[in-house]
Amino acid sequence: MNITWSAQARRDLHAIRDFIARDSMHYAQLQIERLISRVEGMARAPSRGHPVHEFIESGLREVHEGTYRIIYDTHDEEFQVVTIVHMKQRITRRRLR
Repeated sequence: MNITWSAQARRDLHAIRDFIARDSMHYAQLQIERLISRVEGMARAPSRGHPVHEFIESGLREVHEGTYRIIYDTHDEEFQVVTIVHMKQRITRRRLR
């Protein structure tokens, strides 16, 4: 399955890295690697994720990696990472575009 990252998901990765890097660049890089690795694994078996409970009707699915929610969508042979949010963050429809 081909993996694509939305502009929002790319911004999310940069923001996560920058936030963690304030304390440790080493741990920031480890977290980003874990998130990317999780995405790559999910692209091989996307049905393992579960529906996004705030927007069940959207068809979006999610998987957790540590304290982060990876929100994704699938179309044919494409696995699209829509956004990545911390568990404590609220997801808005605007973020899903």
